[in-house]
Amino acid sequence: MGSSTAVEIDAWLRQGGVVVTASERAARALASAFHRARRAEGLTAWTAPNIQDWNSFVGSAWAAHSIDGRLLLNRTQEQSLWASLAATEGRMATLLEGPRYRLAALAMDAHELLCSYAPRFLRASARSGWQNDAATFSRWLAAFDETCRTGDLLSPARLPIDLIQIFQTSAGQADRPPLLLAGFDRILPVQRAFFDAWGAWQEPVPSQPAGQIQFHEATDDQAELTACAIWCGRKLAANPKTRLLVVTQDAAAKRGRIERAFLAQTGSTPSPIFEFSLGVPLSQVALPRAAHLVLRWLSGPLAEHELDWLFSTGYSAANPEECSRLQAHMRALRRRGLEQPDWTLQGFMQPFAGQAHESPLPREWVVRMTEASRRLDEIRRRPQSPLDWAELVPQLLESLHFAASQSLSSAEYQAVRRWQQALETAASLGFDGRRIDWKEFLSVLDRTLDETLFAPESRDAPIQIAGPAESAGLAADAVWFLGATEDAWPAGGATHPLLPPELQREARMPHATAQLDWDLAQAISTRLLSSAPEVHFSYAKQIAGVESRPSRLIAQLAAPPRPLPAELTLAPHPAPLTVSIEDFSRIPFQGSHVPGGASVLTAQSQCPFKAFANARLGAERWEPAQAGLTPSQRGKLLHEVLHAVWAGPLLGIRTCADLLNLTDRRSWVGAHVRRVFETEVRPSLRDRMPARYLELEQQRLTGLVAAWLDYESARSPFEVLETEAKRTISLAGLTFSLRLDRLDRLNDGSVLVVDYKTGDVSPKSWELPRPDDIQLPLYAGFALGDDDLLGGLTFAKVRPGKHEFAGCIGAPSGTLFAGLKNSTALMKNALQAEQLDSWKKAIERLAEDFLAGRADVDPRDYPKTCERCRLQTLCRVQENRIALDEDESDDGGATDSAEAADE
Repeated sequence: MGSSTAVEIDAWLRQGGVVVTASERAARALASAFHRARRAEGLTAWTAPNIQDWNSFVGSAWAAHSIDGRLLLNRTQEQSLWASLAATEGRMATLLEGPRYRLAALAMDAHELLCSYAPRFLRASARSGWQNDAATFSRWLAAFDETCRTGDLLSPARLPIDLIQIFQTSAGQADRPPLLLAGFDRILPVQRAFFDAWGAWQEPVPSQPAGQIQFHEATDDQAELTACAIWCGRKLAANPKTRLLVVTQDAAAKRGRIERAFLAQTGSTPSPIFEFSLGVPLSQVALPRAAHLVLRWLSGPLAEHELDWLFSTGYSAANPEECSRLQAHMRALRRRGLEQPDWTLQGFMQPFAGQAHESPLPREWVVRMTEASRRLDEIRRRPQSPLDWAELVPQLLESLHFAASQSLSSAEYQAVRRWQQALETAASLGFDGRRIDWKEFLSVLDRTLDETLFAPESRDAPIQIAGPAESAGLAADAVWFLGATEDAWPAGGATHPLLPPELQREARMPHATAQLDWDLAQAISTRLLSSAPEVHFSYAKQIAGVESRPSRLIAQLAAPPRPLPAELTLAPHPAPLTVSIEDFSRIPFQGSHVPGGASVLTAQSQCPFKAFANARLGAERWEPAQAGLTPSQRGKLLHEVLHAVWAGPLLGIRTCADLLNLTDRRSWVGAHVRRVFETEVRPSLRDRMPARYLELEQQRLTGLVAAWLDYESARSPFEVLETEAKRTISLAGLTFSLRLDRLDRLNDGSVLVVDYKTGDVSPKSWELPRPDDIQLPLYAGFALGDDDLLGGLTFAKVRPGKHEFAGCIGAPSGTLFAGLKNSTALMKNALQAEQLDSWKKAIERLAEDFLAGRADVDPRDYPKTCERCRLQTLCRVQENRIALDEDESDDGGATDSAEAADE
């Protein structure tokens, strides 16, 4: 607000006057400004100012003037009543709890709109002509009124209306103090009637418009946000005591981007430089979310990602050692392939029952969780009142030593208080004597956490970030308004679906007409122009790849936009975040056996740091569990089936002649698939998947393998020597354990190395000087016997409708398929002896580099190589992206990674 308005409010408060604000945030801001002014005067003690937001003021007025014994409902209680009324309709939208409560929230909003804009329609007779959805709401409203009448209940939306009647029929208007309103961009009809019935009231005299007004045009929304952050940084550098206000729509959705932009320009400081006026849902705050997850887990399953997050917080453990062991247990489950989408508590504690393993669960943790689960099971056999459930929750959490492993910060203590308030709100559902089961109580608590906003206590940061409506009443020396585009400002919206559109237009309800949206946006913009001596507006010419135009409203108030000044734009290349130091030191590999086989040397070629992190630091990559079979599980089953097919007598075959002699190839393959599923699909996996799903997977795999065998039946005569052949090789003093999918003896006596792939792979991944995949060249160069003559190496691409061999074969038309055309890839890329020698030398060099400890961050093809790596937090490659981009232009393009195809 402007300086003259601030002076007027300050003088009013110093004289003991009452100030009523439009929002709680504005009340806090005015109180903070009042205390700051007293401290600046050198005072050490003063009378607290009488500042109340609208809802608090109405509530205190009701407590002071009403002799009514009705129960004032809170939002949770009122929503439950509307949900019960909606359920009586028996419609599809009200059968499920989620849609039913969302519909109840809509009904509450419609009721509040009627109370605020058109209270005459609260009478049932005034709604007699309503139709369709409005008629349905009218029936609900009549039933709601009857429920409140018989139960002595009162909706908060009705408070101002009832108070107006009390003020109008009672004496004592002269005894009520005059009011000064602050932060009201528009005064609702019910508010105006309330203030008139109260007595004397007034609004501050508007300040003069800002002397410096600018409208900026940015190339995109990131440049716009960066310019605002730079501007704030410059303002604070010039005057650390200045107070800045940043106004943006959808602040919650943009919160992460805004934080990153401002931290990049202002840096981290002991005291916060900026803070948001609105909080985040309590369900997104770590400690309350962890508490809710633990309570859910005592009686039902949690998703795998929820468990990962819960263990990472440390709240579920009594000490840091327990926390580490819980995370280690989760890693052990994945190493053994026991991951699953959802985990019950019992299922999580018993997958290794009767087995010794490397990461047992902490015994004390198991005892606590088991005892709490047993206690809850006994109590939840019978429905309880919400109050009983709310009293049980802290007892359960205390018995689990929840959040006992760490000292809580100030913000966490505040989150604990808000969690307790949320529990009390959930407990208040017992106002009508209802009894609910544990699952329903958890649903109530979940909704309460979603609807409860949490923001740590304001630390009076110099930069306040608020939405247009929340900015009312906030004091600042300068203002920046982001996102002033034609589509975003004035902000549009839809009419309420449960109220007649003509009623909404007549009562001038929000979004009833475009003119109403324009008028409100104009009032807010005018207020912002008078709230500080310097005001900036900005818009982005392009947002998410879509062109945008400047707001006509802002252009009228502040003149047409101009490009951002040079001082508010970043340099072409940002300054490095760290000091770059060339580290040529290496730690040689001390062992001899290298875990991971060929994948380690592939990683060494793709990026030396990747090989170091995977093989020596144990940085493992986990795929999320899926409800069905994962791509890797499908790939493993395919390998097992093909291994069984070519295993030789008694159940398998060995040669092309055996393949041709099969009379019913599909049925024969189907029998192998069934046996593989019986032996390879774990019981725990089978139990959580529908039998019909597994049956369809068997049919799919049968068709895929049968089609592949049809393709292979056209080959020149061959014999399968081995499948899943295990080899141990020594290379540069290192030992590697390998497993070759298949070795074929071709008709010229040479050996063909075959590797099954279900993804889209290409022999281009073997190209030197830095192959993207060295698996098959390693097998071909080092895993064959001394007497074996290499005939070729090839991918067997077993894909629906796209079966083919892709590789390098010495004489493909004579040994693989007769009559191949010279234009085919197999003929063009025939294997050469020099090619094999070059591969062997490159592989030996990679092994020597790994042995020597070479681990520099040097991706083969940035950024493609890094896309599936997931080690960026360790290698911090993004900090060197500029240099890597420059190297890319010199090195040229690279081939697609084969890593994603080996599934």
